[in-house]
Amino acid sequence: MAEQAEAKALTFRHPSRRWLVPVISLLALLAMLTPVVAALVFARQQSFSSEQRRAQFIADEVLRRTDATRSQMGMALKQLHQTPAPEPCSSADMQHMATAVLQYEFIQGIGFLRDDNLICTSAGPLSPPIDLGQPDFLTANGYGVRPGVQLPFVPDVKLIVLSDASGYAIFVHPRLVVDIPLNSESEAIGVIAVSAGKIINQRGLSDESLLDPFRQAGTTNYVSKGQLVSVVPSKTGDYAGFSVIPMDEVTKEFKRYLLFLLPIGVVCGGALLLLLGIAVRIESSLATTARRALKSDQIYLHYQPIVDLATGRWVGAEALARWKRPTGEHIRPDLFVPMMEETGLISLLTEKVFQIIAEEAGPDLRQREDFYLTINLAPADLAGDRLPRLVDGLLAKTGCAPRQFALEVTERGLVDAQDGRKALEAARSQGLRVALDDFGTGYSSLAYLQKFPLDTIKIDKTFVDSIETGAATSSVITHIINMARDLNLGLIAEGVETEEQARFLQGRGVASGQGWLFAKPMDWAQLLAALDQQRQAS
Repeated sequence: MAEQAEAKALTFRHPSRRWLVPVISLLALLAMLTPVVAALVFARQQSFSSEQRRAQFIADEVLRRTDATRSQMGMALKQLHQTPAPEPCSSADMQHMATAVLQYEFIQGIGFLRDDNLICTSAGPLSPPIDLGQPDFLTANGYGVRPGVQLPFVPDVKLIVLSDASGYAIFVHPRLVVDIPLNSESEAIGVIAVSAGKIINQRGLSDESLLDPFRQAGTTNYVSKGQLVSVVPSKTGDYAGFSVIPMDEVTKEFKRYLLFLLPIGVVCGGALLLLLGIAVRIESSLATTARRALKSDQIYLHYQPIVDLATGRWVGAEALARWKRPTGEHIRPDLFVPMMEETGLISLLTEKVFQIIAEEAGPDLRQREDFYLTINLAPADLAGDRLPRLVDGLLAKTGCAPRQFALEVTERGLVDAQDGRKALEAARSQGLRVALDDFGTGYSSLAYLQKFPLDTIKIDKTFVDSIETGAATSSVITHIINMARDLNLGLIAEGVETEEQARFLQGRGVASGQGWLFAKPMDWAQLLAALDQQRQAS
């Protein structure tokens, strides 16, 4: 026992043993702090680099849209110069301007200036002329730039007006270039003229001096006054796209990196809580609810008649998806259709529509060979061989003639030109007709009408509403009708609400119309009953 006691005493007094615990503790502390400090440095660098890349990405997108706008302006001016009218603002000249407006999606209007006075636009002559004043500045390419122009007939919009030496002026909506999602209202984007140093278009910029390093030294990525700035000059024009992100966003990104440095137990617990929270959110999310709805009878169809304007006879109907939850709540299509597109469920919705039509309408439609249904397609429906398979299944289940079905696509759905064209060509080879929906509101141009296999144009309600109202867009519908006639395309006018509109359209050769003047969307049984009444009346 004594020997053991002595051994313990010697062990306690031995220097190496005395410092063992503190050394081990220090090494453990260093082992723990070293990766933490390294992670802190790494997190700071990564958060800054990440936000800098985002700033440059946003500036690149602004520049891409601006380059596209400039390119279309150049093509429009070239077109006007190559086919000069006898005199400015003549009927032929205004027709040329209107045609150019319809061809290029980034151009909202074209006019003609004489001594800085706007004397006419693509919509018609102006009396009295509108004094736009001298340009705020000239670009190196000789364009006169007037940002923030308010025209009397569109007082709520500040347009960007660009003119050249010929007198033609092009109107551009500022939102086309800067309508880009940002993380916060404190971020800013815009376009700056390089040689003049003046801002052409911007959104959210409260301090123009933030662009001084670029104006003075051509610096493109820098930090100024606590703001991260990225400027991307154009390779083809005298302008640059820019974006401004507060350093607070870098701090937020840095804090997100720090979440990974918590102790293992906290990280695991936090991860489990996070997973649980995500699971709860997913379980209760609208996307999950939509997926369930697609598997049940919550999705149903209403049908809006398509009317022969000459006879008033119902010749077809558009199938419209509706969603009624078990609670009785109706989800609006303008909410659930975009959501399904974003979450990848839109193809399932299209399949559901085809299924309902086959089951609900097939037998009755087969007995009405002079009646047809139109089905709306999303961009995703035009990819691969999905559409031909859906059409084959629909024809097989219903036994209807292919001419009793038509497909509606939007201009946005034709962005992927190759896939879209192939899918539509396949549908037409199967005997179905193809209609271009909402024409003139998106990326409309003659190129789309000539490039894709189309049978019909659906005139958007926006233009129907402007009939004989004196609005700036009221003459556009006439140009659309004439263009469709020249291309041998059928026409259906959407949103017809008054007898005056119906007479106007019929008088100009529009064959068919849709709208509340004739009937609101209804279920299949109501549609059949109304068709039977029409037959009996005739």
